[in-house]
Amino acid sequence: MAQSRSRSRGYRVLQLEIALLLCIWPKTPAQGQGARVLDDLIRGMVRVPEEVPIRNAEQAVRDIEKSRTARKAIDAEVQGVERTIGESGATKTISRADAVLQLLHKTATHLDPSVVKRLEQLDEGSREAALVLARGGEQIEQTIPDIAGRARFLSEGGADTVAAVGTLGQDAAREALRLNEAIRGGSLTVRDADRVVSLADFGRIMSKDGEASWMFWKTYVRPHWKAWLATGALAAYLASPESFQDAAGGLTEAGFQRLTELAGAATAGAIRGVGRGAGKAAEDVQKALQDLAPHMIAGTFVLLLILALMFRRFRHFLMGPFRWLQRVPQS
Repeated sequence: MAQSRSRSRGYRVLQLEIALLLCIWPKTPAQGQGARVLDDLIRGMVRVPEEVPIRNAEQAVRDIEKSRTARKAIDAEVQGVERTIGESGATKTISRADAVLQLLHKTATHLDPSVVKRLEQLDEGSREAALVLARGGEQIEQTIPDIAGRARFLSEGGADTVAAVGTLGQDAAREALRLNEAIRGGSLTVRDADRVVSLADFGRIMSKDGEASWMFWKTYVRPHWKAWLATGALAAYLASPESFQDAAGGLTEAGFQRLTELAGAATAGAIRGVGRGAGKAAEDVQKALQDLAPHMIAGTFVLLLILALMFRRFRHFLMGPFRWLQRVPQS
């Protein structure tokens, strides 16, 4: 029995040693290459020095690969890529993988050729993620004019924020910049928070949840920015977005209660009213279009008929069946 316990203890020690070795064992070149080239890609697109740290690039790639919003953004670009075949000038849609590679080449024209070469060696999913990151870096560079500001933004937001901007567009870059300025300026109030929030939280939420979180932000946060900022509600949302929003980007009842605790009943009611108002407005527009549809069809038909009657040949064709009325009967 003692020997059995000793052998069991020895196995456990061996398992712990193996786990420790796996944690501290250096990555192979193949494992580290993808992360390094993505770091170089992001720095090159944002146009910041090489020493600026990039956080979470590999996780950002995994989130992009799982994001339906990112997939839609890539699909929209890929559909527009064609190539000319031969001297005839005919066009043919190329494969998705080739299209992504072509878009990467067009986007990363100012990067070091060695970086582009390493991007070509990535697997197909990583190349698509690289395209999203390249687009995000390009839009951040266009949004923030000075190098120092871009360097701070990148080091604090990490690859997650670059991915969010690449997926959602330059409007997301402006929102991220406004949030980062509020955090750095000390105007973001934090109450009852379990941890300190940062720009990286915005990037993580927007890149992971995509359209739902972006819809929540545009519908509820942006119209009442100062209230969210000053009451601690924004910090609470960044720390735990699932406490506020549902899968479709709506404000949950629990989120409304939490908002009431932080911002007060009047402010919370106004914020929820904005969301409900937007939804009702969309329903009203849809209903109005449905009601107008029959009238629009009839009006279009009458307009086309009037235009057609302006042509003599059409009038001749239209009146053909009635010409017998003009004939004089023979006796």
